[in-house]
Amino acid sequence: MSALLISCSIIMTDYSKAQEDSSSGSTVVAYGRDYFENLTTVTLLDMLQAVPGVPDILNKNRQQRRGGPGASNRGERGFGAGGDQILIDGKRLAGKSNNIDDTLGRISAEQVERIELIRGAAAGLDVQSQGLVVNVIMREGHSTSTTFVQINGEYSGGHYFTPEFLISHSGAKGNFEYILSYEHQNNDFFFDAVETFFDADDNEFAVRTVNGDFDRFGNNFNTNLGYQFDDGSRLRLNGLYEPNGVNGEETRDKSSDALRPIFWDSDRDVNRWEIGGDYERNMGFLGNLKTLFVVNETKTDVTVNRFRGSGDERFEYTRDITDEDRSEKILRGSLSKSIFGDQTLEIGGEGAFNTYDKSYDNFDRDDADSELIIDNTDDVRIKENRFEVFANHSYNISSNMQLQSSLITEFSKIVADTYQDTTIIDTRNTSFTYLKPRVNFRYDITNQDQLRLLVEKKVSQLDFNNFVTRFDQQAQIFRFGNTQIRPEQTWDFSATFEHRLPNDTGSFEIEAFYRKYTDHISTVDFTQYYDFNLNPIDGSDAFFALNPDQALRDFVDDNGESYSAKQGNIPTAKAYGAKIRTNLRLGFIGVPSATLSVNYTFERRRAIDQFTLQERNFDRHSNHQVDVNFRHDVTQYQLAYGLEFTARSDFQRYFIDFFWPNQPAANIKIFAEKTLFRDYKIRFEGEGLNGDRGASNYSIYNDHIRFNDLRERQLRKNTRPIELRISIQGTF
Repeated sequence: MSALLISCSIIMTDYSKAQEDSSSGSTVVAYGRDYFENLTTVTLLDMLQAVPGVPDILNKNRQQRRGGPGASNRGERGFGAGGDQILIDGKRLAGKSNNIDDTLGRISAEQVERIELIRGAAAGLDVQSQGLVVNVIMREGHSTSTTFVQINGEYSGGHYFTPEFLISHSGAKGNFEYILSYEHQNNDFFFDAVETFFDADDNEFAVRTVNGDFDRFGNNFNTNLGYQFDDGSRLRLNGLYEPNGVNGEETRDKSSDALRPIFWDSDRDVNRWEIGGDYERNMGFLGNLKTLFVVNETKTDVTVNRFRGSGDERFEYTRDITDEDRSEKILRGSLSKSIFGDQTLEIGGEGAFNTYDKSYDNFDRDDADSELIIDNTDDVRIKENRFEVFANHSYNISSNMQLQSSLITEFSKIVADTYQDTTIIDTRNTSFTYLKPRVNFRYDITNQDQLRLLVEKKVSQLDFNNFVTRFDQQAQIFRFGNTQIRPEQTWDFSATFEHRLPNDTGSFEIEAFYRKYTDHISTVDFTQYYDFNLNPIDGSDAFFALNPDQALRDFVDDNGESYSAKQGNIPTAKAYGAKIRTNLRLGFIGVPSATLSVNYTFERRRAIDQFTLQERNFDRHSNHQVDVNFRHDVTQYQLAYGLEFTARSDFQRYFIDFFWPNQPAANIKIFAEKTLFRDYKIRFEGEGLNGDRGASNYSIYNDHIRFNDLRERQLRKNTRPIELRISIQGTF
């Protein structure tokens, strides 16, 4: 084994051009321009993809933005978040919608001086991080302007070819820097499914085929401006305007339906804009002033028309109309100053003012001769004002030890008004105060070994979608809104050990963590239960202790909202697990320009099921996930190829009247890219090569799942077309 590591180090020494910052021990590794000289890098995004360990951060950021089962946590409140980050010149991008991921592909590689990987706590950055920080250092005084063009095309098997393009012009003159870009997006989405229906005795009685065809389109206008003043102060401004939408058709053909098929027609229009900026200057004895602001608004209109039958029998049987308008204003300011030589103190405040107005109307009818009438309606208007005061302290205990600590005090107020016929029928007016301490310790045991410890209190950002009724198209049920949801709180504890091989030949990292939840947001039973005398009683425990007969079950089912569940809070929950991350250059097998990254996460999240009262995993959470990234740069030909592989274990969905285990399919993406004439690159991608999205077993019960009275079971098998993409990009 020792001989293998020695040979790996010898081979890698010639290849690796990354340099350690000797003043920071093993904390900082820098990748200069010479590292990327013979690689297929045209943009900053290309450069980051070629740095070991960074593709994992990019993929995680995409998962967090998409939400859903792949996202690990609800969004944190405010800009003071830790974790893995990507910064430019040590600064965050002042934006929420206009975020750092959208900017990376628009910056030319010619504008980048070097990329720094910073492990653990480090002073002088805009974030406090216990993970990996990627800091992109831009070239100073670079007056050459560049224009970047990218043309994409995607073909989905059995469907059609869709084009996209991006044009971005960037550069600098003197103290002024700028990026102006326009992108046309045309990302279509297709799916197919076969659903087999079984009755309570497990006899098959119907088969349904589902076909979905959705056209996701958009136009993105983006700008980033920066100016360096003669006194050393710096101003940056960012702007975004993005009109986009989704037009979709879904056909559902069930063999037992009297009128076939069912046809869903969806039309979704979204208009989003955002302006953000930050300003920094030295205030003399007061320290360094940093200010940041963001203003944005998103308007969404959705109409879903559903039809039964075909030909002369076809009629619209239901219609959903959703109007949503959300806005956000954030202002943050702070002063930071060195104290006692080796310590830094930052004191500041942040204010956030959010509005969220959403209305939902559902119309239905039984036949073509009837009129559409309102069946469900909800109209909620929300205002949230949040203020934070914070103090961040950084202490360089020694050359190999650093301690960061912070204390944030948050004051917030939420007013949610529910309207019907322009009359307020319910008002929620709630105030919260939270103390959020954080302690982060970094110890460089050697130049190759590092220990990181973290203790942190977090408070989640509420998803106001849960305040308003909506129709869940997957489960085909109404999700009723609840304006009484409180933010979710967690205490996070983690310990991380990282070992880096010499000469940037690889790294190994293991993290153990524990998380304690308070006010965990989950689906909660809101049913009004009754005793045998038809008197209301509190909670399902008292109801099921009565051993209810069929008559009492039917009374609850026919009264009011029937057996009802909504998003709400449960007192406590917990999570624990471990993450293992490895990045390795494959010089020990004679391929020094190839890198392999394998990440494994085991995380068990446990809560009490509010319906069965049994301990279970969180809804839609997988215990295990594996991510593999492989990349081989054939430098003599300026060619690269590789693959991305993601797989996660089974997960379940839970509700008051269903249990839904899912077996997700693995996703495989392969790519090959070639640099042409130095500043141009062609790239091929293939994704969904197994043609599978997974399978599920959907069991629906007649009323409450605790009665175990099965109505039917649906076996769903979901497929996807293979997606083939080609892109040509270049700078001039």
